Amino acid sequence: MIVLDNATLLDTLVVFLLLSIRISAMILVAPLFSASSVSIPIRIVIAVSSAIMLMQAIKAPRLDILSPDGVFAMAGEAVIGAAIGFIFQIGFAAVSLAGEQISTSTGLGFAAMIDPQTGSQSPVVNQFLSILMLLTFLTLEGHHILLKLLAASYEVLPIGGAFLGPKAIIGIAKAGALIFSAGMLASLPIVVGLFLVTLLIGILTRVAPQLNIFSVGFAITILAGLVLLLVSLPNLTTSMANILNETADEARSLILNTKGAP
Repeated sequence: MIVLDNATLLDTLVVFLLLSIRISAMILVAPLFSASSVSIPIRIVIAVSSAIMLMQAIKAPRLDILSPDGVFAMAGEAVIGAAIGFIFQIGFAAVSLAGEQISTSTGLGFAAMIDPQTGSQSPVVNQFLSILMLLTFLTLEGHHILLKLLAASYEVLPIGGAFLGPKAIIGIAKAGALIFSAGMLASLPIVVGLFLVTLLIGILTRVAPQLNIFSVGFAITILAGLVLLLVSLPNLTTSMANILNETADEARSLILNTKGAP
């Protein structure tokens, strides 16, 4: 016979609260879930449903959330969830960086519109690459990997018994450096190709000024940039998949190799 007294209900509510903090922090930071097109009610439903499903599998200690230990545990849950989502968000930021570099090189940096992912203005090339990255993320089941890593984090980093230490923070920073370098390498072929096109236009303008090639150089640069982007599209998708694999590996390393004490 199950007896639902006040103490049992209070303990269940505390466990639900602690579970939902890590999940909510991840949803607020992680790609796809944190997109501006995903409304707040949908995020709440995802967080609540995930917490309810995990309540039967996760054992949480009895904590007084108003005590110093309880406050420290809630802060640790928020930091861990945000760190997991942030690592995946770095991969999307690397692709955005590649889009910014390509937009600047092609002269399309002023062609901006509202980005549905962030809700702010960004170049159209940047938005194209961001949407392509999101499709790659869904194709590789990145959202499932993200949720699985979040569920696995409760075993290695239990509630109230783990916190990210300085080594983990430094590891996240190093992961960001590696992923951003991968984003730069992804845009490097197009940027170098556009540089050569601009250099060729400058040489022709210098050698034969009567042709007035410089007046149509802007249009030639845009056309060359679009052609190079189309030709490099298979390599870009491969680079995006590699970036997502690196982010997943870094997130696994963070979860499996990080053990702290409150």
